[in-house]
Amino acid sequence: MIRDSVILLAEIDPLSKEIECIMCLNTVNDSRMCIHCSVIVCAKCIESWIDKQKSCPKCSHPVQQTDFVKCRLADKLVEFIEISKLNSCSNHSKETPRVYCSTCKTYVCFKCILIHGQHIDHEYKYIDENYKKIITLNHKLLGFIRKRCKNNQDNLAALELVIQTLLNDHSENIKHTNTCQQTTDLLIQETQHLFDDYQQKKQICIDVIKMDESIIKDIEQRLNESQSLSDQEEILQILQKHIPSTAE
Repeated sequence: MIRDSVILLAEIDPLSKEIECIMCLNTVNDSRMCIHCSVIVCAKCIESWIDKQKSCPKCSHPVQQTDFVKCRLADKLVEFIEISKLNSCSNHSKETPRVYCSTCKTYVCFKCILIHGQHIDHEYKYIDENYKKIITLNHKLLGFIRKRCKNNQDNLAALELVIQTLLNDHSENIKHTNTCQQTTDLLIQETQHLFDDYQQKKQICIDVIKMDESIIKDIEQRLNESQSLSDQEEILQILQKHIPSTAE
């Protein structure tokens, strides 16, 4: 289990390479792992690939969607790296960032300014421990919403599969109407009831996903534009409205 700690920035890049999607070449987003060769890819990347190809992009083994399973370790590493980057200067891996450069939109240490003269003419703000704690918590809570959104997307896919199965059964029931009218009518009623119930659950799932996607987009924009402790406190208040207290 990966604990809430940090690693040196110099160690992050090699680690990031291990969880890089071979298709988009970015850090993996919502990871999937091939059960045949263990290659890591993004969920959206492999979904688009399998729509056109029926073989693994790495080992060329014949595959279908179910051959790419969730890799929770990769997702945990991504979260771990994001938090570690907040605690390391981008230029001096052993230094803790003490200043936020508003001009470059990056965290830097005193060495960058005092010794190397970098960012000296830029606008910057000092970072206190409360600010770092809140921004780390905000990233953690945002990760919780991302996970919740993904779970709902998985539930939606399962509901759609059940609905399609019910529709197929419904069609089969209609074909046998002439041979067993009374039984068929009962089955049709039960199927319709189940269909309506799952359609309602599907709509609820869609509404929750839309809400979470909207929250994620808003919070990501706010985090990118945040320059002060008050900004982070405002983000924290927004996140806490949408997340159970046990998630923190």
